[in-house]
Amino acid sequence: MPPRSELQARVSRSCGNCRAVKRRCDRQLPHCGQCTRTGEQCSGYRDEWDLVFRNQTDHTIKRTMEKRAQKEDQADVATNYDPSPLPPPDLGSSHDELGVNYFLYNFITGSQSSSRGYLNYIPAAYTADIQHSPMLAASMAAIGLVTLANTTQQPQLAKHARAKYSEAINQVNIALASPIESIKDSTLMSVISLGLFEYISDFTSWARHVQGAAALVVARGKNQFSTSAAFPMFDQVRADMVAVCMHSGQPFPEDMCELHEEASKHMDTTSAFWRLGILATQCTNLLWSVMNNRGEIPWSDLLEQATGLQRELQYIFGILSLDSGYTTSQKPGGDPAIFYNERFDVYANSWAIRVWNNARVLHIKVCDSIRYILNQILATDLVPVTRTHMELRLLDTREILSKLGKDIIATVPQALGVISSTSEVGRGIDVSSSTSGSAGYMMTWPLYTAGKSSAMESEARKWIIQRLQDFGHNAGITLALQLVEDIIKIDQCANQESLTLISGPFKG
Repeated sequence: MPPRSELQARVSRSCGNCRAVKRRCDRQLPHCGQCTRTGEQCSGYRDEWDLVFRNQTDHTIKRTMEKRAQKEDQADVATNYDPSPLPPPDLGSSHDELGVNYFLYNFITGSQSSSRGYLNYIPAAYTADIQHSPMLAASMAAIGLVTLANTTQQPQLAKHARAKYSEAINQVNIALASPIESIKDSTLMSVISLGLFEYISDFTSWARHVQGAAALVVARGKNQFSTSAAFPMFDQVRADMVAVCMHSGQPFPEDMCELHEEASKHMDTTSAFWRLGILATQCTNLLWSVMNNRGEIPWSDLLEQATGLQRELQYIFGILSLDSGYTTSQKPGGDPAIFYNERFDVYANSWAIRVWNNARVLHIKVCDSIRYILNQILATDLVPVTRTHMELRLLDTREILSKLGKDIIATVPQALGVISSTSEVGRGIDVSSSTSGSAGYMMTWPLYTAGKSSAMESEARKWIIQRLQDFGHNAGITLALQLVEDIIKIDQCANQESLTLISGPFKG
């Protein structure tokens, strides 16, 4: 590796205009402040992913490959997955390199295969704090190794993963003990990344980890938004916290909401992505209000609030369709465990899948709330016209829920890696590997939300149950096995109700 001073010069993250005239770039978002002041059209910033691997030389590649070849216990694993992009140099043992390599290839969004990677916060934080690469590398190695161990059924790698996890936790705890180190991007990035490791534990452990990450975000304060890496990390913690609150029946923390105002000063607040993040917190609080309402709030007021959120979500779906739409296709004769009703949808990349599914999850929660509110209203005395209107609204909401659930299911083939991009539609599709390294982490919550929805058809719900069980048994995601138990109970109750309706008074 070249000296740090040379490395910094090579990986300038200034916008294209500032690099061209060799001026200092303030790297403001969404556009450079220098370009804004001079009236220029900002050409944007470099892909952080390219900067991560920019300085890996042929010597590093050769040295890494030779080191791998010397480790016989890794020979069988190294031949089973694509070794590029290579991990940063000087990581230590080949197990470390293997874990980081697998993590980067399977979890990071960027210029890789469009079907892999959905995390976007790591490249920016990594290049901004290279001196803390041991802590970041330990975190990535732990997740990469445990995922690889579970998907390939190799217990010896799981032992190395546990050891690496302990090492990363110790390094994070040391950083958290320092007032200076604790608020650095690299520390938060390590904390967020290690949260993925908790997916193999249980919901309680994962939720506790997310709450710790949220507390760290709050402790970083308003000044944290001075770096480009802060925004995607803030969004990741916010999204995880939304999932925890919705599942636990809690309102979204106010201290995190207070950071929205500061973050908005540095963001394009008209973008669908930003508006979706704000809506997520509002939907969480709506769900809490609905489930805890004992008559203090008129149901009509809650219905009006839910309707407003639904309109905003529909507007966001419209923006997403224009900016990052998807195509729907059929796979006649496709494996029914992967292609539900032979359907699959194709997106630009896994990041697009994540954004679309996050929006669908929120819409499902809002629609479920609307159905609950409507049923509460229908239980009261209503004039015939109002009752008819409410009943029609109830049917319409059920249809929306059914579509949202099937749209989520249709993202599974690409998330698993058996569908790659629009350019590959119509070509031969490899379905030999039904458990992708990162698919379970990305798809567990969307599938759980769809399967738990009050309007999900029994056949589709059973398909979701099988997929979540596959994530648990074949990818080692214990969280998926815990969550699927809720869906199994719902399915059993639905089946029992169907039997009661069929048998009627003749039952028993």
